[in-house]
Parts: sequence; C-alpha cells; structure tokens
Amino acid sequence: MQTETRLPLWLRVLEWLAWFALFAIAAVVLALRYWLLPHIEDYRAEIVAALSRSIGLPVRIGTIEAEWQGLRPRLDFTDVRIYDRAGRVALVLPAVKNVVSWRSVMFLDLRLRSLTVEAPKLTVRRDAAGAIYIAGMQISGGTAGGGFGDWVLGQREIVVRDAEIDWRDDKRGAPPLALHAVNFRLRNTGDKHAMGLSARPPDPLGADLELRAELIGRSVADVAAWNGQVYLDVGNTDLAGWRAWIDYPVDLQRGQGTLRLWATLGGGKLRRSTIDVALTGVAMRLAADLPVLELQSMHGRLKARATANGYELSAQDLTLERAQGASMGPSSFSAAWQPPSGQTPERGSARASLVELEPLAQLATYLPFPAPLRKLLEELGPRGNLLDFNFSWSGPLAEAERYSVKSRFSGAAMNAWHRVPGFAGLSGSVDASGSGGRVTLASRNTEIDLPKVFPEPRIRLDELSGQIDWERSPSGAIDVRIASLAFANPHLTGSASGTYAWHEDAGPGTIDLSARLSRADGSQVVRYLPLGSIMGERARAWLAGAIVSGQASDVALRLKGDLRDFPFADPSKGQFQVSARVSKATLQVGPKWPRIEDIDGELLFDRDKMTIVGHVGRVYGARLSDVRVGISS
Repeated sequence: MQTETRLPLWLRVLEWLAWFALFAIAAVVLALRYWLLPHIEDYRAEIVAALSRSIGLPVRIGTIEAEWQGLRPRLDFTDVRIYDRAGRVALVLPAVKNVVSWRSVMFLDLRLRSLTVEAPKLTVRRDAAGAIYIAGMQISGGTAGGGFGDWVLGQREIVVRDAEIDWRDDKRGAPPLALHAVNFRLRNTGDKHAMGLSARPPDPLGADLELRAELIGRSVADVAAWNGQVYLDVGNTDLAGWRAWIDYPVDLQRGQGTLRLWATLGGGKLRRSTIDVALTGVAMRLAADLPVLELQSMHGRLKARATANGYELSAQDLTLERAQGASMGPSSFSAAWQPPSGQTPERGSARASLVELEPLAQLATYLPFPAPLRKLLEELGPRGNLLDFNFSWSGPLAEAERYSVKSRFSGAAMNAWHRVPGFAGLSGSVDASGSGGRVTLASRNTEIDLPKVFPEPRIRLDELSGQIDWERSPSGAIDVRIASLAFANPHLTGSASGTYAWHEDAGPGTIDLSARLSRADGSQVVRYLPLGSIMGERARAWLAGAIVSGQASDVALRLKGDLRDFPFADPSKGQFQVSARVSKATLQVGPKWPRIEDIDGELLFDRDKMTIVGHVGRVYGARLSDVRVGISS
C-alpha cells in the first residue's frame, strides 16, 4: 500500500499563486482583445489623459485604432496635436503608431514598447539660455526638469521616419538649418540609450550625414552626468560651411571633403576624440594666437584626449600637402603635454615611428605646441628623418635639465645652437638624457658646424663614423669621450679618440686627444686649426702662416692638457705634438725666414717648437739634403 506524499504548505501556496497569476493574465489579455480594444474609442478620454499626464502637455487625437502585435496591444493615432502651456498648437503628427508595453501596469503610467512617427515636420530650437525645444516643448536645459525629454527616455523604442526638421539656434544667432529625409531611432534600456540618425542637409553643405550614439544618463535635466560614445559621418561636404551651427575644435575657415568623428563623453564633457579626414583646399587656425595654415590636401587620422592635468595628441598616417613649403607624410606620432602647476613643473613627451623634421619644423609656427618648443624648432631648423623617436622632458623645454631622447636618425641636419654643434647629413643613433648620453655615427656626405671651435665652422666630410659618449654633472660640467671616430674628406683621412672636459668657470676646457691621419693636405691646415680663443692667438697665427702647402702621411697628433696653456711650452702643463711624413711641402717659418720649398722628410711640432728633418728641400733655389732644422715659435 502506497502512502500519498503531500507537498509542504509553502509550496502549495506558491502553486496556487502561480495558477492565479496565469488566470489573471489570461483574463486581462482576453478582456483587452475582446472587450477593450474593439471599443477603444469609448476610452478616448482615458487615453488622452494618460498621454497628457506622461508628456506633461495637453494632447488631442483625431482617430484611434487598435489591434494586436503579437501579445502586445497596438494603438494607431492620426492627427495628433500637442499644445504648449499657452494653449497653442506646438506639434502636429499625421500618423503615430504605439505598441503599448506591459510595463505600463507596473509603473501605472503609459509606457510604450515602440513609438513610430511618420513624416513629421518639426522645428527644433535652442534658446539664448541653451534650453532645447521641440515644436515649442522644452526637453532640456533651464529649470523645467526632465519633463517631456525624460518621458522620451522612458520609452523602449522611438522611431521617426522621413521627417523634415528646421533647426534654429538662438544662442549662436545662426540662420535656420533645414534637414530633409531625417530618419531617427532611439532605443532605451534603463539608463542606457542607443541612438541613430541620418539626414540630408541643404545642397551647398554636401551629401548625407549620419550620427550614432551610445549614451548612459538618467535625465535630460542632468546632462553633466552623462557618459558615452558618439559617431558622426559626414559625406563629401563643405566643412567650413557648417561653422554657423557647429563648434569645431579648430578655426576651420575653408575645407572640402569627408570627415568621420568618434567622440567619448565623460561627465557631460568631451574627453576623447578621433577624427578621420580627407580634405582639400584647407585653411584653418589651430589656436587663436597662431597664423592661418593653408594646405592643398590633408589626409589621415587625428586623436586628442584630455587628461587629468593636460592633453594628448596623436596622428596616424597623416599627410599634409602644402602649396608652399615642405609637405609631410604619411607620418604617425603622439605627443603629451602637462603645463606647470604649483610645485609640479611642465612635463611633456613625444613618440613617433617616423618624423620628417623639415616639414614639422616649418609647420611648428602653425601648431599648438608650447611657445618654447616652437621657438626652439625655429632656432634649430631641423631636417632629415627620425626613426623610432622617443623624447620626454620635465621643466621649461628650452632649458630642461631633465630629459630623455632615444632615436635613430637618417640624413639629419640642425643649426648650431648654444654649445651644441650644428650638422647635416648625419646618420646613426642617439640615446641621451640630462645626465649624459651616446651618439653612434655611420654617415656619408656629412657636414659638421662648429662655430665655437673653428673660424671656418662648417667642415665637410665624405665619411664619418664612430661613437661619442658624454656625461653631465649636476654642477654643469661636461665630459666627452670619443671612441675611434673615423673621418675622411678631400683634405684628410684619419681617426681620433680621446676625452674632453669642460666647465663654465674653467676656460676652453681640458683635452686628452690622440689622432692619426693617413693623408693630409698642408695647404688646407688653416681650416682645421681651432680658434685662437682655444689654442692661443699667437700659436694659431704661427701655424697658419708656417704650413703653406704639401702632402702629409702617417700624421700623428697628441694633445693633452688645459687648453688655456696651449701649446704647453711648460712640459708640466701638458703635451702638444704632431709628427708627419711630408712631401712637396712648403714652410714659411716666419716673416724674416726664407721659404723652404719642395721638402721631403719628417715634420715634428713639439709644443712651441718645430723640427724639420729634410731628406731634400730647396731654399732660394738651392738644393738642400739631409738637413735638420729646429725652429722656436
């Protein structure tokens, strides 16, 4: 015999409630289907009252028809009129289709599953205070609260088809803007809102435009709390023609082409933007204090982001073609800048896979760089290319003691600047900071500009390779180390290594240099003698006048000591020695000495003395052989 199992009381109560809910829902559906909807006109007053209460404005409806869409009732209205608070007709909608949501029962308010409006003609206006009105109904701004705007956000879906919209902006004082063939869709899920809009602007402004947005916000009365993303696609158009209604991030005065914009909003403000541009005939001003930049064409992607303390800018495959001046592109780079604040100094950084220096320097006048950076670029006049460039600094840029730069360079050129030598045609790499660095060179057809070292400062070299390291102490002293620097040009071929130390209060500095030349043209020696302020005016003048011509080989140079004591007549203060094998040389030792010509032999400069060991030579036409001459300067 089986014993019947009885369910616990709470389960039986739950079962009864479930059956009751099922029958109640079925009864409501049946009542709606066979009693309420067929007699919907009998409930016109209640429907109009519910709409008026939800919108917050008086509503009149021409005809009402009802049918089922799946399990939801659908109400079709014609000749819907909404009145403003003064009793004037604010909006006329020829046809409106409403699919009622069962949430209306939960909220005791009219909630729609979908609202479809066909071919409306709307006037949208922003008043001088910034409040937005649709057909006279305020939906945002001012002190009116959310009102109609919040009711719109409470519906599941709103669709507007083939609308005509007249936009009037009293705040900007702009002329009316008529948008045709407007299609709009809004889907709301709680605080999340997805929107899409397409429209055709007036013919002078170009083709179609498309706007999409995904936003998070609770009320149109609290726009400052909204977040989300916006996408805008403008077809081939006159972008400058939109200035009357749109605030561009730059002063765009002229430009024809296409534009796509992605924007991120945070706290109701623009936080990040990405723009794809393909423009021709561009004229724009990037900041109020900058001149107008004119371009034949502009293509690429630009990005901007507001940070907590500054901003970041970047470009991808950016090409700028100018009618005059160097063009740029395609280039990709990023830059960040933080202005000084309190005890925090100015900071910045720049990165790029490829930087074309000449067009960038020419464009610096037009770009919103910090003023010290624009001035620095103008003074340096950089040319050539930087590859894998990475630069950061702290403090005023032109005087920054804390910085870091790492890059490869090709065909690089720069004007001499302060104590930094100028150059042209350099290739190699650099890794430097405020405390020191290293330059590795592998260059051909190079020029070095040393105005603080040589009277003819620009030295041309067919080849230049090697490594230069330097260190800078907190006191400002600089120590330079040259490791096997090789060089060649029509006048000389050789290599050098050694060290150089400089301090602001220590005169021209201290040097320890060794060099060897396999070939040297004596007639060009004066080009490579340092300034008299470095080696002494008397010593330089003597060497420049003494060596008239000739060819030298196997030249060895040794220079060591404080350059204030050059040429180190006192052996305890340093060493200066040059030895060379010479041929067909001509020497003019002094104004009272006869010129010695056709010298073949050895030449030795030792401190302030010169020794000639001549295998052959000629004085006043007389042939000399096996002559040894010692001369003191």
